[in-house]
Amino acid sequence: MDLAEFTASVSEPRVVSRQSAIEAIYATAHWLLGRERVADAARLFRTMIRAVPRDERGWLGLGECHERIHQPRIAAELYGAGGVAAGASPTIPSVRCLIARARVLASLHRDEEARNALDAAEEAADACGDEDLAWLVTNERRRPS
Repeated sequence: MDLAEFTASVSEPRVVSRQSAIEAIYATAHWLLGRERVADAARLFRTMIRAVPRDERGWLGLGECHERIHQPRIAAELYGAGGVAAGASPTIPSVRCLIARARVLASLHRDEEARNALDAAEEAADACGDEDLAWLVTNERRRPS
């Protein structure tokens, strides 16, 4: 399905739930990002963050947009903000956002901050009791710098 077909399919009059609208925004933003339409994708990811700041996908997507346009410092800050806003609870940050932040910080040679972000991600994964998230942290620690 190309963008025109997708747009036509979601443009037909119908009642759409808020969650369905968010899913459509995310799918479209991800589709645009995959076609290197970074500015368009960034606008949709920003819309998503405004609508549902607790959904880490918006933060991760917008951070990736900034990485692609060679703005890693902005990406790191977005991932940090997403870590807080999209956490499992007010005291448990988003593991995926912290991993992304650690990766960007490492690319900026901010190694201590990167290790701290991975440590925080590991603590958050443990606090959630989520083995998949714990695996993501472990896998990230094994990646070559």
